[in-house]
Amino acid sequence: MKDGKNKDMKDRRLGDEWAGWDGQGRPEDFHVNETPRTFIWLAAVLFLVGLAFSFGGFYMIQPRLEQFSPSAPWFVLWLLIGAAFILAAAGVFWFFTVVKLKKSFLPSRWVERYVLFVLPKAVWLGSKLGISRDRVGNSFIKTHNRIIRSYAGKFSPERTMILLPRCLKPEVRKEIAEVASGDHFKIVTAVGGEEARRAIRDYRPTFILAVACERDLMSGLKDVAERVPVLAIPNQRPDGPCKNTSIPMEEFREAIAFIKQQEPPSLQRGSGKKTEQE
Repeated sequence: MKDGKNKDMKDRRLGDEWAGWDGQGRPEDFHVNETPRTFIWLAAVLFLVGLAFSFGGFYMIQPRLEQFSPSAPWFVLWLLIGAAFILAAAGVFWFFTVVKLKKSFLPSRWVERYVLFVLPKAVWLGSKLGISRDRVGNSFIKTHNRIIRSYAGKFSPERTMILLPRCLKPEVRKEIAEVASGDHFKIVTAVGGEEARRAIRDYRPTFILAVACERDLMSGLKDVAERVPVLAIPNQRPDGPCKNTSIPMEEFREAIAFIKQQEPPSLQRGSGKKTEQE
């Protein structure tokens, strides 16, 4: 290749594959710290928008319903009101039990399906309101972690996989291995989503603790959260995406402690088993 062509080529930056990033930005742009409130409010607004469309649709078809029977519009109207009341009451009840009591009484699969259904719509709505995908994702992940914790005692983490990205700082990776040492955790460093999915298929974990950026975590949760309980920790990106990332170790230690609390007595007695690592 000629030298002239070499000069025209741009060096590939780490993180070029991170959609929406142009290689620029300040460190604070890549350290997102949202509360669950953001995702919950977006979900509530989406619910109200859905109600508005439902009653708008009723208004449009009301003349047709009157042709069938004078009582048909009233029947459909009260059906809509009843459904709206039940859904709103269920949402408030779930929010109160998860946030205040830290206990969920709804089937976990129902809740998982609902929040995963709402997620892409919340991301879309957030973009219209000036809330970035990463802020929505960070809030969603923290909401999802609360949901998982609300089902404490209802799952067994005897085969726990810790999924790590390759972009973690070496010292952070070493500290993670030290915190998880001497237990039944399998630590896997995944280069990409396909490799992570293959590791999950091969190991078949009963619980996953995942570390990655919000975008990878949202994608991974969509793939496995309905089948395997997942706690997720978004990484911190002081040098931009996909390079020298870190995590709040206190949050990681607390997640490990939570997982150990779910262990059956037989597993706790045999906790001297060495950590497997790839």
